[in-house]
Amino acid sequence: MTADLAFAVLAFTSLVAIVNPLSAATIFLALTGGEDPVTRRRAVGRGVLTAAIVMGIFAAAGGGILAFFGITTHAFKIAGGIIFFGIGWDMLQARRSRVKATEEEELEGTTREQIGIIPLGLPTIAGPGAITTVIVLMGQAESPMQAAAIYGAIAAVVLLTGLVLLVAPLLLRTFGQTGLNVMTRIMGLLVMVIGVQFILDGLAVAFQLPAALSG
Repeated sequence: MTADLAFAVLAFTSLVAIVNPLSAATIFLALTGGEDPVTRRRAVGRGVLTAAIVMGIFAAAGGGILAFFGITTHAFKIAGGIIFFGIGWDMLQARRSRVKATEEEELEGTTREQIGIIPLGLPTIAGPGAITTVIVLMGQAESPMQAAAIYGAIAAVVLLTGLVLLVAPLLLRTFGQTGLNVMTRIMGLLVMVIGVQFILDGLAVAFQLPAALSG
């Protein structure tokens, strides 16, 4: 496997794990429980478009944002890893992560006409975890091909999430809430591992900096 292909796989798996389409589907069903299929499809379309735009903007401008505030990539990796670990811990217990959306935000979302934009697109799909992921990945990209792979991963993940949302009622009937919870726990374990790896990578670079400066 080439380095570019391995990076593309890393970008997709990291992003799909942190977005967690199954968790988004559960929230989507709660927000649109009394809506007709046409309204649900429109909400899905707005949600995935909003998420794609938000993640694309942060992927393009993330480096500039870090430079403006004087934040190093490895420091952002450590912070992102902590966020991932918290989200994964909630998923491991089949709980909705409040990093993505609080109870107040979900309740307010049920009264909005444009729930596809807020809270579905932002922050349910493109939440802090997803935004952190694309910024960290962009900081790791070593070539234009790898940078392009991140945008490809964003497109693939939002399309996959959109498909899952469209068939969310069928998934609930087929697997039941227990089945969805089991799959969410598996995804949560993966998110926690990714978080730990981000923290280790960030700490490894951070501990090398003093030695490099003194040398």
